[in-house]
Amino acid sequence: MTIIMETKKTLYRDTDNKILGGVASGLAEFVNWDIVAMRFAFVLGWLTIPSFTLAYILAWIIIPNKYNPSNKFAVWKLILILFICSLPILSFVGMFVFIMIRTLFFPF
Repeated sequence: MTIIMETKKTLYRDTDNKILGGVASGLAEFVNWDIVAMRFAFVLGWLTIPSFTLAYILAWIIIPNKYNPSNKFAVWKLILILFICSLPILSFVGMFVFIMIRTLFFPF
């Protein structure tokens, strides 16, 4: 009789094999990829997807460290994520206000 036990994997940032934040090395360990292949995929992502940098920064903030998985900064992480996500909306509102003021006070 063979008993197969399935272990539950948890996604952590691997700070031992990091270059920037350990996101790529932690994700490579989570999905059982080679670290070099995952880093190559991240470089391709940075070159082809404009919002990849924002996604990497958010992953760096959200994914806990492998050796210190405490969640004591959860409130500050949430505030930072909400601020970063609201930047496009704030820039759109600022652009709209600028256009309205320009149109009202400085017509062509």
